[in-house]
Amino acid sequence: MRNPDVTVRWRGVMEKCTYCLQRISAARIESKKQGRRIRDGEVITACAQACPAEAIVFGDISDSNSHVSRLKAEPLDFSMLGELNTRPRTTYLAKLPIPIPSWNRRLNQN
Repeated sequence: MRNPDVTVRWRGVMEKCTYCLQRISAARIESKKQGRRIRDGEVITACAQACPAEAIVFGDISDSNSHVSRLKAEPLDFSMLGELNTRPRTTYLAKLPIPIPSWNRRLNQN
């Protein structure tokens, strides 16, 4: 409410995520002043900053050395309705199931 970078909406009003455009713009302006590219990890979205499990990653996928592009190259990476060529900006990493050995399954059933 007291943050000038965040638009306050009425209760119950939803809006699409802007990926903290104000933070991206501030980093872009600062990097232009210094005559360099935006560094990997320089822009941290509010949701990524608030997530203690570091489950949210934001970055430049066009930079092949960035953390986010390495995660996107993982075989567990998928996008919602990606098979329809929707090209969403947000992708997810699938949860890797832990295989339970057959002898352990029999013990758990008793």
